[in-house]
Amino acid sequence: MGSLKVYATLAGFLAVATSITTARSADLLPPPPPMPAVESISEDFGGGWYLRGDVGVSKYEGSKFKNPEFPTSVYFGEDFGSGSFAGGGVGYQFNSWFRADITGEYRFSTGIKVRDRDVFFDGFGNLIISNEKSKGDYSAGVFLANAYIDLGTWHGITPFIGGGVGYAYHWLNNFETSTLNVYANPAFGVGVSGGTFRDKDKGDFAWALHAGLSYDVTQNVKLELAYRYLNFGSIRTGVIDCLCGQVYQGLKIKDLESHDVKLGMRWALGGTSAGPAYEPAPLVRRY
Repeated sequence: MGSLKVYATLAGFLAVATSITTARSADLLPPPPPMPAVESISEDFGGGWYLRGDVGVSKYEGSKFKNPEFPTSVYFGEDFGSGSFAGGGVGYQFNSWFRADITGEYRFSTGIKVRDRDVFFDGFGNLIISNEKSKGDYSAGVFLANAYIDLGTWHGITPFIGGGVGYAYHWLNNFETSTLNVYANPAFGVGVSGGTFRDKDKGDFAWALHAGLSYDVTQNVKLELAYRYLNFGSIRTGVIDCLCGQVYQGLKIKDLESHDVKLGMRWALGGTSAGPAYEPAPLVRRY
């Protein structure tokens, strides 16, 4: 009988101890959240690589005409007209504000016209006023390595600036010239001459400055509208085969420039990086 009382007493103590421990555990704070998992990077091919395509129109400038054969000639009425171009490239988006790409483009043929006037003496001592008009076709291929800084994004629109360096290859074709020589002595009247320039191609250093806006069509497709200043270096025609039977040096144009308006698209090839991933915290209930 006494042993039963002892067992009952021990059972009572255990029950009380268990209830006290449970109450204290319920009053404790929940455990801290686990450390964030390591940031996972997309395994898609390409990462920050992108492709681009561009079309545009251009306004050429180049006022430094020269012909070493006729150093006293004065050139005026330069007209390069306007042209167009199309190209593409591949680039890499390094982070949210810096990217770079390599581009190539073909600049379609545009006409070049220029006039010049010269005053000189012929071999017989006669004073001649020469009025000449030259015209022909110009086209080029341009390759550039470019770098850009994106200046932040607002409502999907990102302004950017950039610059590039590279190489331009020029083609000058179908050039011809016509000349009207007026003699100071009316007894000699006027004379008409002319000739053709031989075709010429030439390469030179090129550099560019960019400014524009891009718009996020989707997460991986961006539309671009941009202005570009492009400096081509110098271009040169072939020699002149004069109708008079002589051969003269051709024209040289220094510091050929173009002001371009471009419309382009960029397509991202890879996925984007995922944000930090957290394990869910354990569910804690209080009774």
